[in-house]
Amino acid sequence: MKFSFQNPAFSLFFKYNFFITALVFLVFTLHLGKTGPVTFLLVVAGAVSSAAILYIVLYLLFFLLKPAGRVALYIAAVAFVLVDIGLIVDFFIYRLYKFHINAMVLNIITSPDAMDSLQIGAAPVLLFAGLVVLLILLERFMIRRLLSQDENRLARRNRRLNKIVLIPLFVLILMEKVSYGMASLTNRNEILTAFRVIPLYQPLTFNKLAAKWFDYKPDVKVQNTIRTDAGVHYPLHPLQINEKKKRFNIFIFASDAVRYSILSPEVSPNVEAFKKDALVFHKHYSGGNATRFGIFSFMYGLNATYWFNFLNSARGSVLFEALRQRHYQISVASSTNTNWPEFRKTCYVDVTNCIKDDFPGAPWQKDQALAGYFLNMIDRVDLRKPIFSFLFMDAPHGYSFPPSQNLFHAADENINYITATKGSDAIKSAFAGYKNAVHFDDKLFGKMIAKLKEKGLYDEALIIFTSDHGQEFYEYGAFGHNSSFSEAQTHIPFIVKLPKSLAGKVSAPMDQMTSHIDVVPTLMHLLGVENPADDYSNGHNLFDANFSRRFAFCANWNNNAIITEKYTYVFANRPDKMFDNAVRLTSTYQKVRQKADPKLIVEVMNENRRFLK
Repeated sequence: MKFSFQNPAFSLFFKYNFFITALVFLVFTLHLGKTGPVTFLLVVAGAVSSAAILYIVLYLLFFLLKPAGRVALYIAAVAFVLVDIGLIVDFFIYRLYKFHINAMVLNIITSPDAMDSLQIGAAPVLLFAGLVVLLILLERFMIRRLLSQDENRLARRNRRLNKIVLIPLFVLILMEKVSYGMASLTNRNEILTAFRVIPLYQPLTFNKLAAKWFDYKPDVKVQNTIRTDAGVHYPLHPLQINEKKKRFNIFIFASDAVRYSILSPEVSPNVEAFKKDALVFHKHYSGGNATRFGIFSFMYGLNATYWFNFLNSARGSVLFEALRQRHYQISVASSTNTNWPEFRKTCYVDVTNCIKDDFPGAPWQKDQALAGYFLNMIDRVDLRKPIFSFLFMDAPHGYSFPPSQNLFHAADENINYITATKGSDAIKSAFAGYKNAVHFDDKLFGKMIAKLKEKGLYDEALIIFTSDHGQEFYEYGAFGHNSSFSEAQTHIPFIVKLPKSLAGKVSAPMDQMTSHIDVVPTLMHLLGVENPADDYSNGHNLFDANFSRRFAFCANWNNNAIITEKYTYVFANRPDKMFDNAVRLTSTYQKVRQKADPKLIVEVMNENRRFLK
């Protein structure tokens, strides 16, 4: 028969393939595990909806095939087969690693050493090959059948399918998008977590709209219990704690956006003085180049890619579990609100009654109030019980400092960072303001350390000074943070003063590469936790005589990086940037022609799935 793009054979071919692809999407629900009937039905609707949206996009693209005539069927068949093959590959990837195809996976798949690294085995390869052959034969069968039938008969069948399928499908898409949006608005984490099994899922949320137009903000309170169907398996085994282990007071001082290279006698004299009593880790890296990912890696000892799973599961850190079991007095003071980033729903979820984060004023004023809060707390705390205190200051993040303390001569006028360029007066002024802010927080740090000495708490305390991430001023080609994985944005201070009774009794890898994910295993060891670090962390105990780290993993919203001594491998998470990856020299952040080590990537991928169900 004569064929054209408007021929019902093409429409029917399109619909038949949609049913096949929707079925493949539905197979992903096998990964759901235990869940309620409402959640299951919503995920099923989300899977069908995702297939429908994908085919809407394909249909719009296929308008370009109008002049191709009958050949359009064969071109479309190739496209449909490729889509289904991609989904099948993604299904097995998700089964193995609990995440969908991303840049790391593509790097492995396209690597000559992939089979040696993944060790897939013959059976999965044969199964995959069989499915591909089946899909090709199915496409060939459908094309032959459609081209052999009467056009009027096909037209009637197509109209019937339109009535049966199109309107219900539209209603289904609308219903599941609204349902997901309401689940997000009401913090129904069990639903949000379940939707992660769907590949290519595009969520619809109403949070910003509700806040802007109706002044509605979701309740951030969550129950301090872990659901049995949560998406995480953490820790792998219950904590075993030696209650006889000596307890030390623990004080952690973190200042936002302080990079390693900014510390100096001129900018941070109090930190420099503190170094004389402490261990200085010279090659320490954050787990992220933005606050939520840096703090997450620090508080959990996990790679930052787990942030999304732990947020949706509302799972707190085992660090606070151990501290509570050892009867510590816990205090968390933050100059930034802990509702955003969502720390009250992640690392602090079990200690929300121990948080103070409502300090008033500009960032430097909040830091000043935070320091005052700490000084008062030390005056009234019960010194007979062990103390854990985590303080997070914010002034360097926004270059905030008292106008009277402009030591480095920052300009008074507001800076347009969008138009500011490398080496410009605006950037020089911003850097001066940054140093002013670091210097101001350093003064506060000095006052808090002096208070610990005054109260007799300094000598036998474990005290840490660190940051969540660094800050760049175009030294490596970018500005601020969350924009690259350069040394300026990821290499941060990590300075540890041991209790006097431990000084000289432990070895520390001060000249080796270390990471924020190593902090929790170290603290847990000192708290008497006897579980191996692998039970709850991707990191290692820094005081283990056999400590060794070949790379640091760092992440943000859209990218992951594997940082080694020589190279930094950057992988995009976004589907539209999946092929936009780079290998850079760690020292200069310059792009180089070098392939990533597939074995290293597989190691990271395995780390990033260990604590997922």
